[in-house]
Amino acid sequence: MKTPQFLRRLMSSSEYMDKNSKVYAMAEKYLNLLYPGMVQTDATGRMTEPEYDMTLEQFCKAQDELDDALEKAKQEAEAEYEEAGRQIDVEDYVELEEAIDVRVLMPFGTIENKRLMVYTLDMPEPDDDDDTPNDKPRRVWRWHSEDGDNTCNECVSRDGEIYDSEDEIPSTPVHPNCRCSITEDVIAPDGRTLSSKPYTPKEKKNEIEKDIKNMKMSDEGINWLKSKEDKVLDKNGNHVIYDDRTRQPVPDGAPLPPGATIGYGHLIKPGEDFRGGITETEAINLLRADISTAEHAVRDNITVPITQNQYDALVSLAYNIGGGAFASSTVVQYINNPDFTSSKYPSLESAWRAWNRTQGAVSNGLINRRNDEWNMYNNGAY
Repeated sequence: MKTPQFLRRLMSSSEYMDKNSKVYAMAEKYLNLLYPGMVQTDATGRMTEPEYDMTLEQFCKAQDELDDALEKAKQEAEAEYEEAGRQIDVEDYVELEEAIDVRVLMPFGTIENKRLMVYTLDMPEPDDDDDTPNDKPRRVWRWHSEDGDNTCNECVSRDGEIYDSEDEIPSTPVHPNCRCSITEDVIAPDGRTLSSKPYTPKEKKNEIEKDIKNMKMSDEGINWLKSKEDKVLDKNGNHVIYDDRTRQPVPDGAPLPPGATIGYGHLIKPGEDFRGGITETEAINLLRADISTAEHAVRDNITVPITQNQYDALVSLAYNIGGGAFASSTVVQYINNPDFTSSKYPSLESAWRAWNRTQGAVSNGLINRRNDEWNMYNNGAY
């Protein structure tokens, strides 16, 4: 694995020479995290490059540590601005610093290429003279009024007004049947509107919306997922390989068909050997490993806050269709961009339900699963 840029900067700092410094402590922390001691030697005693950089458990721990460091930096930045008497949305200043290519050892011996995502904050100094940094997009709230029988002078006079914080927004509606509305806009330094979406007042917002980078699939979601995945057991209660399309076990010695599966929906990859079957404990461990991969697919591709039930539904979808298909799906585009439109799938629901085929054929089982996932996403029904 190539040494990440941020780690090279720490180790090249003059402070790194001081073993009592914060820079040294931070560099050592990430060295131990990213290089967890898997050096190998050949028959002559020479060091050789290992086949993989870290295990899946170590990879997930490293990503969580990197995400936690970003959250800590955001909290510290918010505290500095609050102390300086200024308001700022730190999310506008989160930038992807680098994506680190990592070879990950998966359960049961396969190696997959993954990426650790390193985010950083590019914040202006909180004591700058200007109240609002002028070199970054800013988030504002804009009032809109419509002419008509129910429009009063107060509404008309506010049409187009811009508010720099939610606390400045007047109460709506102003009068019965008022057709006023507020949009939450992101404006470029040159005044262009980069994005706009309907604004929901604070008292109506879903209080359990969360930053997706800190989310995990709930126990309720995992149990739901287990109930939706097929399993085929032998007479001893062990999981055996089955054809995902027919749900029939694969006879011993027969070639594996496309879609060969074992446990709770684990699609068997080249190099994996489950001919002897696996125990229930192994099946659950394999499911959790696969869920972890699906969770990273969701966290890496969804860029807006969502609720726990929405997250669980998205993980179920990503687990079922694969991380690559999920990343390029119309579902992701609809969720991330409120202005997105598609001529093929006119709504998020239609894009979601379109994933109803296995090996080219429409599956009633997938139709039912998409329906249940959508109900979970929309209504929180597990």
